[in-house]
Amino acid sequence: MWIQEVGEYSKKLLDKGTGEDVVTYRRVQGGEGTKSSQQRIQVNGDGTVTIPKKDADLNISIDNGEHSNYFKNEVRGGNADIVEFDVPKWFDDFLKENTIPQSGYNSNPLNQGGTAPKLVDPTKPGNSFEVPAPWVEWIEEYAKNAQIKK
Repeated sequence: MWIQEVGEYSKKLLDKGTGEDVVTYRRVQGGEGTKSSQQRIQVNGDGTVTIPKKDADLNISIDNGEHSNYFKNEVRGGNADIVEFDVPKWFDDFLKENTIPQSGYNSNPLNQGGTAPKLVDPTKPGNSFEVPAPWVEWIEEYAKNAQIKK
């Protein structure tokens, strides 16, 4: 049931180029001092993304910006950026169908050998996910319309 609750926060959009239903994902990168994070997602000139460290878990926000704005303003600081990109709605549905809570993740048989996405930061605004390989590779493959928001 909690997956349905998470799904309600997804922003349903229509990709202008393909007419395909898309969902916007976000990641906060950079920041100040010890509160900064790695620049994990690189935005390419054609709106695609490159994610060099595909074997490291990637934290993303999937909502209407609540979590990424909170995280940028309250945690990372003024020099952080928000990377936004769209993925197909079917991909978002697939990710959420396979997501399990971070609490008890390692002992949960649904963690699929450590490859299931995790729902993290449940006490903070919005919805934050941590995705392992192969999800990182799939995000890189399907992400489009990427941009950096200051």
